[in-house]
Amino acid sequence: MEIAIPEKVLFETNVYTVENDLKAKKGRVRITEDRVLFESVDEVKIAYISGIKTLKIKRDEKLGFLISGMIFLFASLALFSSLPRIDSFLSALFFFIMPTVMLTISLLLIYWWKLTRSYLLSLFMEFGKEVEIRSQRFDDLLEIANAIELVKMGAVRKLPPRKNGESKALSYL
Repeated sequence: MEIAIPEKVLFETNVYTVENDLKAKKGRVRITEDRVLFESVDEVKIAYISGIKTLKIKRDEKLGFLISGMIFLFASLALFSSLPRIDSFLSALFFFIMPTVMLTISLLLIYWWKLTRSYLLSLFMEFGKEVEIRSQRFDDLLEIANAIELVKMGAVRKLPPRKNGESKALSYL
């Protein structure tokens, strides 16, 4: 999905996130003189810089995956450690098959926690609207936040409109 941008693009970077529905999303964030555009394969978010009130970067740990994985891990280890003599199907089910399945699930949950933890940049807009950009790297989101703040505080100067009505950005100060 490609959006035509009438303004000059001042900053552009790629972000990568893994969502809870097991889909990896790649997107591109572009900052122009007036807008922040987040484009991915299936969605486009556009926010006007003048409407951004607050920026917040936080670590999104997804601790639920880690906690549930650890619970399954300790439960399976407890069942494996109390392994009696297996002499029937029911004892094999309770003391070998169930702990093996629980161990596999726990390892998958811990791996998924490691894969999905990331940083989250929240752009709080007027009237309580929030736009979120997620990335595995803190530096990418810090660059985006710094570029938004530079544009917001006026570090990008605009020339007066020319005869054909265009406005051009000079540069960062």
